[in-house]
Amino acid sequence: MTATLVLCATLAAPAAPVPKERADAEKVVGVWKLVRSSKNPDGLTVDLTLELLQGGKLVIRQSSGGRAAVYEGEYKVVKDTLPYRVTAGVGIPDLKEETLTIKKLTETELQVVDPDGIQEDFVRVKKDGK
Repeated sequence: MTATLVLCATLAAPAAPVPKERADAEKVVGVWKLVRSSKNPDGLTVDLTLELLQGGKLVIRQSSGGRAAVYEGEYKVVKDTLPYRVTAGVGIPDLKEETLTIKKLTETELQVVDPDGIQEDFVRVKKDGK
């Protein structure tokens, strides 16, 4: 009877926890809209979304003053950082490469600080675009 109890206890044990880095890498996947920037405390002058895809692909969509641009690149999550690199298109050299520090990451909020100390706050865009 003791063997049966031990077997049942073993089967009821919880699964191993997901490492934080992997959990953050999964949580960051999605579309994020810029809502605040310490560079523009009086309000944003640009409409910017980040699309972070599974597998490390990054798409930035930016519009300001009637002009729109799309940048593609790659990213990864390394502990509490988000290094990324984007280009302006095929055959054009790297446009920007930097590492952001993740200050806050929840299901709905992403707060990062760039190497110049500029803090940017994003909210997750729901699948219906809101």
